Amino acid sequence: MIAFGLAMIPVTFMAGAAIDYGRATLLRSSLQKAADAGALAAGARTSLTQLAREQIAKNAVLANLGAKARNLSLTITETEPSAGVFQVQIQASIATSIMKVARFDTIPVVVTSEARVVGGSTNPIEIALALDNTGSMRDDMPALKQAAKTLAQNVMSGSGGNVKVSVVPYVAAVNPGLTDLTQVDTAAVAPATGNWFMYGWLGYDKNCTPSWGPGGGTGPGSGSSGDTTGDARDLIQLLDPFRRIARELFGVGAAYAADVTPNTVPPLLLQVLQSNVTWRLFSAPMGFGILPKSSTTAGCDWVTNPGVVSNYELFKRLRDNSGNVVRWKGCVEARANAVEVAAANAAFGRSYTTGVDYDVTETPPVAGDPASLFVPYFWPDEPDYLPSTGAYAAPGPYVAGSGRFHNNYLADFTVPILWNWVANPWNNGQSILKYDGSTRAAIISETSPETYGPNASCPEPLTRLTNNLSTVTAAIDSMNYWLNGGTVISEGLMWAWRTLSPQKPYADGAAYTDKKTKKVIVLMTDGVNGLADNGNAASANISDYSAYGYMGASRLSVADGVTTYAGLQTFLDDRLKKACDNAKAKGISIYTVMFNHNGFLSATEQARSATLLSYCASKPEYAFLATDSAALNSAFGQIASSAAASPLRLTR
Repeated sequence: MIAFGLAMIPVTFMAGAAIDYGRATLLRSSLQKAADAGALAAGARTSLTQLAREQIAKNAVLANLGAKARNLSLTITETEPSAGVFQVQIQASIATSIMKVARFDTIPVVVTSEARVVGGSTNPIEIALALDNTGSMRDDMPALKQAAKTLAQNVMSGSGGNVKVSVVPYVAAVNPGLTDLTQVDTAAVAPATGNWFMYGWLGYDKNCTPSWGPGGGTGPGSGSSGDTTGDARDLIQLLDPFRRIARELFGVGAAYAADVTPNTVPPLLLQVLQSNVTWRLFSAPMGFGILPKSSTTAGCDWVTNPGVVSNYELFKRLRDNSGNVVRWKGCVEARANAVEVAAANAAFGRSYTTGVDYDVTETPPVAGDPASLFVPYFWPDEPDYLPSTGAYAAPGPYVAGSGRFHNNYLADFTVPILWNWVANPWNNGQSILKYDGSTRAAIISETSPETYGPNASCPEPLTRLTNNLSTVTAAIDSMNYWLNGGTVISEGLMWAWRTLSPQKPYADGAAYTDKKTKKVIVLMTDGVNGLADNGNAASANISDYSAYGYMGASRLSVADGVTTYAGLQTFLDDRLKKACDNAKAKGISIYTVMFNHNGFLSATEQARSATLLSYCASKPEYAFLATDSAALNSAFGQIASSAAASPLRLTR
C-alpha cells in the first residue's frame, strides 16, 4: 500500500500537468486567431506609420480575445521585418493548478502571426467621391479639397491605372454634365417635368372678387411698382400690356411652333375661353385653360397654365440682363419615386411603369420609359412681393433680412386688360407667361456663391470615372460652395453610384459580374437633409427649390405627403436609406464621413446624422466622424487605406 501510494504521486502530478498543458493549448489556439486578426488589421493600414499600425494590431488582438484578455498578462508587438510583411507576436501566461505543487505557477504561451502582401494591388478599383458643397462649407472648402486630394493621391499613385475615381459635388441638386439629350426629358413626358407649373391658377375674372379677397386678401394692390415717383420705369410697366398686344397684332417676335409647351413668345395666338358656369369670356394663349367657378375656386372663374410645360423649353424663352438666351447649366431634378408615379397615373391618366423608385435606383434612361428620363432643373422666378406682408418687391439680388424671396430674377407678367382677367399675385411664381423670349431678367448670376436665375444653386458638373490623377485633382480644386437651396444627400449618393454603374447614363463602370473590380462610394456631408426656408420664416410652406422641387409644390406636398420641414427631413432621410440599400445590394462598399466642423451641428443633429450615415455605411468601421480639418484628412486617409488595401495572405 505504501509503495502504491508513492507511485500515485507522479501519476497524479502527470495528470494535473496534462490538464494545465491542455488549457495552455486551448489558449494558444485563441491567441493564434487573435494574432492573425492583428496582423491582417495592421497590414490593411499601409498609409499609416508603423507605430499607428502596432496600436491597430493591439486593438484587434484585444477585441478578438474579449474578457479573457484581462487575466493573461499580455505583451503584444507588431514588427515589419521587410516591406509588405506584418508580424504580430503575443506573449501570455496562464496560471497552473496542480503544477503549482512543483512550483510551476504559470505556463508561458507565445504565438506569432505573419501577413504578407500578395503580388501588390493588382485588382481594379472604382471610387466615387460624393462631396457636400453646400453653403455651410464656405469656411471649410480648403480642408475638404485637401482631404479629397489626399485620398485620390493615396489610391491612384503607383496603381498602374487600376484605380479610377469620379468626383460628384452636390448641394440640393447635382449637375451630371449630361450632353446626350436622348437621356434628358426635353418633351415634357416624365412625371416630374413642369410639376410646379402644370395647371397653375394664374388669375381670376376681373369682375369677380374671390371669397378670400382681392389678391388673396393681403396681396399687393393694383400698382405695378409701389413707387409714386412717376419715373421712367413706371411708364414702361404701364405701357407693357399695350406693347404685348401690339406684338400679338403685328407679328413681332418669333414663334416656337416646335415646342410642346404652349407658346408664350409673341406673336401669341389667343383663344377665347368661356366658363360653363358663369358663361363669362376670357382671352389667353392657346393651350391655357379655364377652371370654372365653384366652391373650391373661391367663387370665381380662373385661367390656368397648360397641362404640359417643359423645363427645358422655358430656358429658351428667358433672357438674361444683357439680352442673351439663358442656357441650361446641366443640373437635373430627382426622378419620380413609385408613389409619385402612381399619383401621376391617377391624377393625369398617365400610364407610367409602376412600382419603380426611379429616384433611388440606377434604372437606365430609355426613351420608351418616360419616367426613367432625367428632367432639367429649373428654379422658377419667384413673385414680386414680400410673402410676409404682401408689399411689392422688385426683382433683384436678395437682401438679408428683407423677407423677400431668394430668387426673384424676372418681372412678373402684366395681364392685358382686354384679356378680361387679373393675375393673382400670390401665384405669379407659377405663371409661364413671363417667359416671353424678350423681357430681360433683372439679374442672372451663375457664379458661386450667390446665384440667381433658373440655374441658381446648381454646382459644377461632376467628373466621370478616370484613372488620370491630374484630372481628379483639378476637379476637386475647381469645387466651390453654393448658397441657398439646401442639402439633398441622396442625390449625391445616387449620382456617385451612377458614375460607377455599367449602365447609362455613363456606363463607365465595370460589370457587376466582374468580381475582381471593387466599387466604392465615399459619401461626405457636413449637415442634415433639408431645404432652406425661402427668405423668411413666415412662409411655412415656401422652401428653396431643389431636385425634388419646392416643399409646397404638389410633388412633395400631395404625392409624398410632405407638409412640414420635419416631415421633409424624414422623407429625404428615407430616400437616402433606400438609395444606400440599393447600392449595397449591388456589391458597392459605402464609406461615410460626417464633418461637424466647429460644432456646426447641434447634439441632436449630430446624433441623427451619425445614425443615418452609420446606416448607409457598409460596415460600422466604415462610418467616420470628423470635427476639424485634421480629423477630416485622417478620415479620408483611413478610407483610402481601407478601400485600396493590397491583398494580404497569412503566411505564418
